[in-house]
Amino acid sequence: MFGLFKRPKTVRQGPPPGTLPLLDDLVSEFRPVTRRQRLAIVAVALVTVVTLWLLLLFRPGGHPRVFPPAPPASSSLPCPPGQASGCVGGQADVLLLPAAPASAAR
Repeated sequence: MFGLFKRPKTVRQGPPPGTLPLLDDLVSEFRPVTRRQRLAIVAVALVTVVTLWLLLLFRPGGHPRVFPPAPPASSSLPCPPGQASGCVGGQADVLLLPAAPASAAR
């Protein structure tokens, strides 16, 4: 109806066919990935993931974490009567600074 429903003429972008022989050869020689190649790609990806996780967990060249030895069982006894420090449940000395007013300049 008066050209409203006509499809516009398509304009082909790019060089005409046959002017790029190398590209045409590559397109005509394309072969999809075989099952064996897909399996090799998946295997390489999995090995890479496992290797990266192991490197993150075990950190080659990193410093080993050294934990202090456990104290002897006798030092973990509760405080005897009259002792206030140096035992489990003893008094800890804490130093606090007095609170400064909000208007104090630094």
